[in-house]
Amino acid sequence: MELIKQHIFPQLTSFTNETLISIDHIFSEIKNDSKTEFTQVICYLEHVLNISLLSANSGLSSLHIHIENEFDDSQKLLLAEFLSIKLFQYYYSIDNQINEFNLSLANFISQIEFKINSLEKKCPDGASGKNGGNRIWKNWVKEKKENRILLQFYKALNTNSSLKPKSIFNVQKNFCRSLSQKFEFRPYTKSIDKNRESYNLVNATRTLNEIDEINNQIIDELDSIILFDCERKRIMTNFSFEEIAKWNTDYDTKFTKYLIITFGKESSSINHTRNKLELIRERFKIPTNTTYTITKSEIDFLLKRKESAPLSIEFVGYESSSFWDTFVLETSIRELYELRSIKLMNIYSICYTDEIKNYIICDLFSEKESSELISSTTKLAILELREDDIDILKESLSNTLDVIINSGIKSKVSDSLSNNPAIVIDDTILRNQNLFSKIRICLGLKNTTKFKTWSDLINSDLKDLAILSYRDQGRYPNYYSPSLLELDLDSECMARAILPSFLFKQYYDWSKYNLYKEYHKLLTHPIREQHFEWDKLKNNILELKPEQKLNIDWNLENEYSNSDRRESYKIKLKGQRVRTAYGSDLFIISEDAKTVYKVVKIDYLLSLDNEDNKVFIQNLDEIQQNINIYDKIVDKKQQEAELEIIRKQFNLGDETAGRLWKVLLKKLAETKGEDQLYTELKKHFESKGIKIVSQFHFKNSWINPQSESIAPLSKSVFIELCEYLKIPKIYFVIIQRIRNASKQSSRQSTRQMNQLLKDLFNDCCFDTDRNPNEIINNRLDYYKANHPLDDLGIDENHLATNLVALVELIQPELKLVELETIEKTSNE
Repeated sequence: MELIKQHIFPQLTSFTNETLISIDHIFSEIKNDSKTEFTQVICYLEHVLNISLLSANSGLSSLHIHIENEFDDSQKLLLAEFLSIKLFQYYYSIDNQINEFNLSLANFISQIEFKINSLEKKCPDGASGKNGGNRIWKNWVKEKKENRILLQFYKALNTNSSLKPKSIFNVQKNFCRSLSQKFEFRPYTKSIDKNRESYNLVNATRTLNEIDEINNQIIDELDSIILFDCERKRIMTNFSFEEIAKWNTDYDTKFTKYLIITFGKESSSINHTRNKLELIRERFKIPTNTTYTITKSEIDFLLKRKESAPLSIEFVGYESSSFWDTFVLETSIRELYELRSIKLMNIYSICYTDEIKNYIICDLFSEKESSELISSTTKLAILELREDDIDILKESLSNTLDVIINSGIKSKVSDSLSNNPAIVIDDTILRNQNLFSKIRICLGLKNTTKFKTWSDLINSDLKDLAILSYRDQGRYPNYYSPSLLELDLDSECMARAILPSFLFKQYYDWSKYNLYKEYHKLLTHPIREQHFEWDKLKNNILELKPEQKLNIDWNLENEYSNSDRRESYKIKLKGQRVRTAYGSDLFIISEDAKTVYKVVKIDYLLSLDNEDNKVFIQNLDEIQQNINIYDKIVDKKQQEAELEIIRKQFNLGDETAGRLWKVLLKKLAETKGEDQLYTELKKHFESKGIKIVSQFHFKNSWINPQSESIAPLSKSVFIELCEYLKIPKIYFVIIQRIRNASKQSSRQSTRQMNQLLKDLFNDCCFDTDRNPNEIINNRLDYYKANHPLDDLGIDENHLATNLVALVELIQPELKLVELETIEKTSNE
């Protein structure tokens, strides 16, 4: 984030200095020990409020200020104190222009004076001032002093001041008590039922309707709504921007200002910030471009906090390799993405010796069906390849690993380990004992050497780090934290990363560019554009855009990544043990009545305060674990009728679905001969730009009806094969359905089905008293455009019927349980 910080900080200094003198009248009234330390922060808020909210003349203006830092209660109280005083003085300055004597204020002052005189005239019974005074004496002195302060407060005001409430200051319950105590005898704000006069009303438990029922004159005078660090309270959704605008329209209220102030968490990242802003927009229906985000680095700069040293990254060797480019191309042609995934690239990057190289090559390309490095699906796909295709892959990878060995990276890594730092490597490597032991031996590491994974760096106090694996922030919604670009280390920590350049430099450059671009987008606001030379920063970021396009699939990266690469959380449901969940998990959520459901990510659950209302949830994955959706969603009679048509078309008798294509191929092989058919198919496939399997696999699987495989792993290969055999497309759909039903553990099929279920839930198909058939028929085009129906085994020609059946299938499986606690996992 260095580029953004270097651009913002000079602008920020001049921006805050503009209000340094003008806040003296507010600053002198703040009674908080931290106010001097927070002077620049208060100046920042003062200027933002003046420009964006208090200068607006007509209509309902909205401002959401999000501070990325996690402030403690004392710091929040300081900001609330500032805001209360500021708003009071703002409304006082306007109100004071009205030349009308306030009899109510005069009477209230008289009451205070009378009370002070009463206290002065008579010392309470039992009071003693001896030896500093007893408790009764001290309370008497305290009461006199407090009432004098209260009298002084009101006597300083113009007698024409109406002191009619102008703002509702919404906060959490505990904070409400703290703020009320702070201003009990200096009523810059007061609770609704308190016998005081003030422009600000602090509120934690009432809606506008309830306030209106207490005193209908209050609502008529209100001008502003403030929500301060209370977005998690469900009652506060009654103060959404949409609702306040409706009050203006329907009830002729005069609200003109709408302010939300929110805070981040201790560990800040772009994902946390983005999720928080989206949640506020969704929950409070605020207009776009009205959020002003104050970054953690800005707060640290204004508070003069010591910054952590930037991570030193050394990319070793050439930035490109023709061997690696060949390998990437060959894996792309053969749909073997895992072999070039970041997970495997991290394994390749620590290939410092021939022994490690031989282990990698042998594991990937041996004839064994199991692998210690890759998934069983990828291993099986490799085994299906022709021998010459395997040789091409093996040779290009072998040459790539030689480049790494000869780059000198091992000696650079060894030099960086002289002070025995903690070593960060990918979890995949750390859990592979064969590979891990080879790395320890080749680097000559002692048993005392500490090895860490990325998750160990959360809230870490390590002082010396050597990072030997690559990790960036990913791309939303597949987000990884911490990463090389978002690493929040101790200010005294010395950290460096050493990585092969041709593997990771382009990835890093793209990730840095995307991070800057996304942050620029999140921070964009009219104030930034007018006062922070925002277009200039945008152009500087554009200059960082790499020329060569990055060939990466984040869905597949997430598919092959280990759980360590993802943010994890601990969830406690009522009557159940604590469970682990991940940032990408989806949850069905409902409130007490369980009549309305929606599917949300875990960030939404974190934002809830279930002290207000009970919240019930269920992990969407559980449904697919409990029932075989793919097997039950289909109309068996319809599927059998469709299969019977295909059997009769090809005179296949009673053959099972998974054998049909193999029986047809076997008949052709018997007619044409195995070699001739293979040659003919190879030529046909290559004319379509598709590679065929090895002749060995062709013989043992494709033309062997007894083989266990249901269909070729490659979708494009199977579709082309069906077309070659002139089998109707519905057969491909049926096979996909059967294959999905037989591999419920596949993360790919689970994810695809979860995305479909998410849309069905959020379209209200599962809500009580809603008609799923009607909803689905109105949304058919959307479902066709946004979901891989063929891969899910859903016939597009009967889409509505299948989706309604899916809803009916899932309904009995909804077993939501009350959420008790949820917290992000931190490193101990």
